[in-house]
Amino acid sequence: MTTWGYRKDNGPDTWHKSCPVATGERQSPIDLKDDTVKGGKFPPFSVSYPKLSSPKFCNNGHSVQYQADDSGNSTELSGGPLTEKYKFGQFHFHWGAKDDEGSEHRVNGKMYPAELHLVHFKAKYAGIGEAVQSGDADGLCVLGFFLKVGAENASLKPITDLLPKLKEPKSSEPVPASFDLKAILPSALTDYYTYEGSLTTPPLAQCVKWVVFKNPLEVSAAQMEAFRGVDDRFGNKMVGNYRPPCPLHSRTVSATFK
Repeated sequence: MTTWGYRKDNGPDTWHKSCPVATGERQSPIDLKDDTVKGGKFPPFSVSYPKLSSPKFCNNGHSVQYQADDSGNSTELSGGPLTEKYKFGQFHFHWGAKDDEGSEHRVNGKMYPAELHLVHFKAKYAGIGEAVQSGDADGLCVLGFFLKVGAENASLKPITDLLPKLKEPKSSEPVPASFDLKAILPSALTDYYTYEGSLTTPPLAQCVKWVVFKNPLEVSAAQMEAFRGVDDRFGNKMVGNYRPPCPLHSRTVSATFK
């Protein structure tokens, strides 16, 4: 499915034509509603993100994505709702044309201007692709963070400063050595929602343990506008690259703060 996008003729409402799983009962994102969320207690998260080699930030035509040559080889994510160890694969963003839209997940119907996804794969797999192909129901774990407009985010600045150079699809830039992957995470990974879901872009595989954090990260208005200056694969401004909420069906959403 090489021509999918977010326009009316190729957007989420059409994805089921090439990806029948789009109508499955474990699709993401969802609206995180208070009346469907149950309380949950989990052990603390453990995160180790050593420096990765030759990291780059790229425009893949439908998002901007951070990745590295040895992505995940020496990283580790464990604890929380996870029963196995995971390795870091990549992170990317979804955002809107204005500040009242952009996030994929919603909280009681509320959207944020953007959402950051840190994608991890089970350590027993060679990478994200193998984890997806395995059919493992939680082969991936995605940490989701809402972004809101406020103070400048110094930890993300080395990344957002590259956005003006990523205007063209398929462009990429080396990530400065000053960028610290772990520094973008809050000091305490405690207040979050978790549920069983899927990738939010084709192939929409239902293989993701989602962990969506309650408290948003702040970025400045200038940082947010930098995302909106990037072009998609069709030569249009890359805005509105988010999938609307999917039905919860019979799934349970747990929250550590309830």
